Amino acid sequence: MLMQWNTREFEQWEELRPFVDTALLPLYLFRPDSELSHHVLRMNYLLNVAAGIEQRLKGRVLLFPLAYEFGDQWKSAHITADFAHHVLLCFDRDKAQLTEEDKNALVLAVGDEDLESALRFEVTVDVLYKEVIRHWQRKQGQ
Repeated sequence: MLMQWNTREFEQWEELRPFVDTALLPLYLFRPDSELSHHVLRMNYLLNVAAGIEQRLKGRVLLFPLAYEFGDQWKSAHITADFAHHVLLCFDRDKAQLTEEDKNALVLAVGDEDLESALRFEVTVDVLYKEVIRHWQRKQGQ
């Protein structure tokens, strides 16, 4: 089951909570030098990649709503402590700076070229969801 932010599935949260151990947080940086149409394309791409990752890892991942900030760089990325694993998804040039307490989060970076290619989208999702699995395996081995 996909865990989305709606009231119907929130009612099932208590029974699903023991299985959902990973928070997936897409982060978007609104840069003042970009056109609105460019922001729309990039935001949609990022959200679709996040949904694709969640779909492949359903039952264990909670996809949070898109977090965004206006400016040229992130001031901070706050992560909820209720999950064993934290995955931040952002574009390459918009990587968030992690605080000391968030340093164990996995940061997945997406390139922002050729965003309209269906093949590139599928390859990106396949590569990134496997990174999450490797992250889980590394943490399990510690």
